[in-house]
Amino acid sequence: MKESRYQLVRPLAVGGMAELFLGKTRGAGGFEKPVAIKRMLPHLARDPTLTRMFLAEARLATHLQHQNIASVYDVGSSAEGLFLVMELVEGWDLSVLLRHALHHGQRFPPHLVAFIGTQVLAGLVHAYRRLHEGRPVLTAHRDVSPSNILVSREGEVKVTDFGIARIEGVSVGSQPGTFKGKLPYSAPEVLQGGPATAASDQFALGIVLHELLSGRHPFEPGESADSMALALAIIQQEPAPLAEVPPALHAVILRALARAPAQRFPRPEDMAEALSRYLAQSGEPASSHALAGFIAQLHPPPTLLEREEPAEQPHAQTHTLPHLTLSPNAMKTPNSELPPEEDWDEVPGGPALSTSGQVVRTEPESTPPLASRCAHCHAPLPADGARCSRCGQTQSPVISPLGRDDTPLELASPSRTPEPAEFSPLELGGPRAAQAELPRLAERAPRPQNTYVPVDMRGPWRRRLRSLLTTLLVLGAVGGALWVAWPHAGPLLARLRASLGVAPHTAILSIQSTPSGATVSVDGKVVGTTPLFIDNIYPEQDIPVRLTLKGYKPWKGTFTGNQPVSLDVQLKR
Repeated sequence: MKESRYQLVRPLAVGGMAELFLGKTRGAGGFEKPVAIKRMLPHLARDPTLTRMFLAEARLATHLQHQNIASVYDVGSSAEGLFLVMELVEGWDLSVLLRHALHHGQRFPPHLVAFIGTQVLAGLVHAYRRLHEGRPVLTAHRDVSPSNILVSREGEVKVTDFGIARIEGVSVGSQPGTFKGKLPYSAPEVLQGGPATAASDQFALGIVLHELLSGRHPFEPGESADSMALALAIIQQEPAPLAEVPPALHAVILRALARAPAQRFPRPEDMAEALSRYLAQSGEPASSHALAGFIAQLHPPPTLLEREEPAEQPHAQTHTLPHLTLSPNAMKTPNSELPPEEDWDEVPGGPALSTSGQVVRTEPESTPPLASRCAHCHAPLPADGARCSRCGQTQSPVISPLGRDDTPLELASPSRTPEPAEFSPLELGGPRAAQAELPRLAERAPRPQNTYVPVDMRGPWRRRLRSLLTTLLVLGAVGGALWVAWPHAGPLLARLRASLGVAPHTAILSIQSTPSGATVSVDGKVVGTTPLFIDNIYPEQDIPVRLTLKGYKPWKGTFTGNQPVSLDVQLKR
């Protein structure tokens, strides 16, 4: 096997655990194929615990091989550390296509929405059915949302972001009490503290299909509503009716959106069969070719491979990586260990990694605009954008790629994007906005909450960026078993459950650090990176906690288990 099988072409993004590169795989006779390569940061590769976690990503990925799931091809090891080789899909995610459809005043045709639904369900069913040593590989995807559904230029539909799924008996388990996924695409039972299941994935897919047909979230409570109002609407309200949608398709989506899991389809296969029956009755051409034709009418932005290669930067290096094949049984990872979540930092002038693991193309700007959402609590900002009306925090100028409707997202891998729609205020029982308000629909398209800041790779960028992003939430991971903990979801869901009279599972454990991005180990086990909000499920005694961050002295302390705890740690050099 040649040592130069994989070649790094240019950097795409940098995270707390790994670097992401555009690469290519080479073979005999001049064979070349573009791929995405995720390489573990060299200083972390020396940590055996983190190495096991990184390998757990690859191990999960090897169990999921299906035409409707974005693939991880290989794992290797070089002098710089371990790396994953992933599929690079030339296309976009559904959130980008939805924005473009709304921009052009179009809606996805019902038969193509049903086709997308059948393709997503095919990928999910494959994942649910996969067994390892006689046990399911996973029980739920946990993050079915537009940003995690990729569509290639040829109309192929692929599901990504299996990285935060609950792994049963294979590699890692979900941290108890940590909110995973995106609140706008969460089922009522999950918002109230129940476990994620295939039924909750079905509910999330129902929201996605409803959005494609109507252009808005089916539970949108009103103008400028906050996340709390949206969560209450999902739990308490019926979904908005779909106008001008064939009754058979309407019935399928409403059943998927039933409030009680028992009222939904018993199995995902049953929902897929219902969609297929509708397609057979409609007589419309439902295929990848038909979907590709519709996408072409939207005039979407160029894909990553269609863009001109940026001018080579002094710090960029092109070199090769060795090859090492990974089999599904190649490694064992202890249960209850999870890879820490990553904050991905954009390479200036090039693509950045979106939180779903796709590439977001942004360019440096001399005068960055203010973000449209608060960097601290994610509430919509007032017109002047200077100070948040909810938390009172002054906003720093940041660049957000989300304001552009020509942002391509196309890096496929089992990874993720928080993408709540912007909702506007109104009483929960009040009237809904008219379905035909197209100018508003464009604003309602789901947009990620994360914000990316251009960084100078040649300077001490890590230190400056961590200081700037101390309280920003950037949920970014590529290609495997990385988990999502939405920092503001823990306190929000605690308030939500209290308002509904639902007894909280446990108290909230809040751990923040300056700078952020520190790896948090509780009782000797890695539980995530700061800022971190999880349920305090530990025994009511002193529990040891340790924070580590490259370039800073480790911090050690204790907290009391099963009690509300808030730690704000100032790391020292």
